[in-house]
Amino acid sequence: MDWKYFVENFQFVSIWWAFILPLSLEAIDFLTGYVNACIRHERSSAKMREGGGRKFGEAMCLLVAQLFTWAMHLPVFFVYGVSLWICFMEFISILENVKLLGVAIPGKFEKKVNDMKDELFDDSVLDIEHSASEDSEDEE
Repeated sequence: MDWKYFVENFQFVSIWWAFILPLSLEAIDFLTGYVNACIRHERSSAKMREGGGRKFGEAMCLLVAQLFTWAMHLPVFFVYGVSLWICFMEFISILENVKLLGVAIPGKFEKKVNDMKDELFDDSVLDIEHSASEDSEDEE
């Protein structure tokens, strides 16, 4: 799949949907994860804080993208790209949660989603932690 073409030509109905959709998916993911933890008797405040912190971080990335768009007069697809990335991550997490809840996911659909997940979450694409540790070793 040509992701660059998809992202560059992707459009929401309005800029508000670039915020509403990812935030809604974050809420759904949080709820399905919480229900999963309740059913499995694995509720943990530490896990909830970690998950809530991650959701907050994602929302802040979206806000920062919008601020950069306004401040630097960047094209709106900059915000759309960040929004789309968050939506895809949340969609995958929701699918994983509902599968654990016992909802049957069709095999071909699950395979396609896993293939897309592998392609988009390839560690070689963005390895910030690795490159930061290499920089500190070079300084010594």
